[in-house]
Amino acid sequence: MEKHIEADDRFEKVLFIIVNLLTGISVIYYLLRAGQVFNTDDPWNLFILIIFSVKFIMDIYVFKVGFATFSLVLLFLPIISILGFGPIGEVQALFNDRTHLIEKHFYTLAFGALFFYYIWSILLWMTNKTYQNYDAKILAFYSGTVKSLLATWFFSALAIVSSIIYLPDLPGKAYHELSPSLLPGNAWNSVVVISYFFVLMGVKGSAIRKFAILFVPFWLLAHYARVDILGLLLILYLLLTATKRAGVIKSKFSFKKAALIAGGLLVFSYLGLVRHSGLIFDVEAILDSIFILINYPTVQDLVYSTAAAIEVTHTYDNYHTLIDYIPQLIPSFFGVEAQSPQAAHLVASLIHTNYGLFVYGEYYLNYEIVGLIMAPFATYAIIFIPAALLKKFFGNFGMALGYYWIVLTIARVFWYGYIYYIKPLVIILPIFILIYLVIASFEKDLVDKPALKSIDPQ
Repeated sequence: MEKHIEADDRFEKVLFIIVNLLTGISVIYYLLRAGQVFNTDDPWNLFILIIFSVKFIMDIYVFKVGFATFSLVLLFLPIISILGFGPIGEVQALFNDRTHLIEKHFYTLAFGALFFYYIWSILLWMTNKTYQNYDAKILAFYSGTVKSLLATWFFSALAIVSSIIYLPDLPGKAYHELSPSLLPGNAWNSVVVISYFFVLMGVKGSAIRKFAILFVPFWLLAHYARVDILGLLLILYLLLTATKRAGVIKSKFSFKKAALIAGGLLVFSYLGLVRHSGLIFDVEAILDSIFILINYPTVQDLVYSTAAAIEVTHTYDNYHTLIDYIPQLIPSFFGVEAQSPQAAHLVASLIHTNYGLFVYGEYYLNYEIVGLIMAPFATYAIIFIPAALLKKFFGNFGMALGYYWIVLTIARVFWYGYIYYIKPLVIILPIFILIYLVIASFEKDLVDKPALKSIDPQ
């Protein structure tokens, strides 16, 4: 029996090496062809898509369902659109049929998408971000870590109220008919999801906590805030499906879990289709939503906007949008403003797009091919260094908070830029931690028995 297990392990390792070698060679193929005229009869596109599909399946097997697989799904969707549907003109046809920017920059687009996925998967593997060694260890600190009942009440109420401020209309309206936030500012979505962390970690017996746990995801989904809720639903799924034995969280395949994932994907796809008409039950839309999971409309928009970013770079030279993240983080009353708009808005002002921009598209806008090579390494550092600092200063509480914020914002980082990850991290999140500590300290002084153990960095 042991010999069979060892043989299986050797086979898996050999297969892992072979698949990664083939995918690495495939990436080089597109690097060598970057900037060349698109060949509609190129058979390598389909062949390389099959190779990367095998790698994607293998990566799911290695990492299991958790943050790593979630992030790789986000990166694999553009590969399907570019290699599978780009050559036949079925990516954002509304814009691209007039400009043919996707065909014009096809090989550069393909290299950017494939290289980022390849390097990201290797970095996840090297840092052991499998479910068992990353997600499960952090999830063990969720639920009940916030032992202050007052803090649980406060953040539960804040999550509910800020959800309504962020999206004040009753569910059912079409997306374009939704009213702006009740109060000024564009960070109410961050207030919602950061306060929801303290709800998840709060005292279990709280009635308002139980209501907030259900209300917030429902309210966001019912208003088509899919990117805001995507990572949150993953965490809820992991918490609901995890089994704890002998203090260790484990996750095994079951048809129930597969059905939950499939149902969640279908709901997201369906909401994307009906958001322009409002919440309705439409059998045809349900069937269409199954198909567009493969060639996702939002991903098509982002593929086109990335092609537009490449065109803007070739036409107008480089733009230094990455350095402008620094002044964007400084409150405007200090008198320091960013020199240019965010990358996606800059591209849209020069070539009409539906906004959004893959993170490697912004790197191309700044440094061209060198930027595409830098993108996965720099992004990995930007994402995980703040989480490591939170762990260093706040111990297990900080580690759980860092993980939560990474999962909540990774879709926005990959598809819209760093500002949605960094700005709340340096402005809103520290304020919320301070509020939590103040409330917990007040409660500790209020009752004879301390209600909160102080957070020990060690």
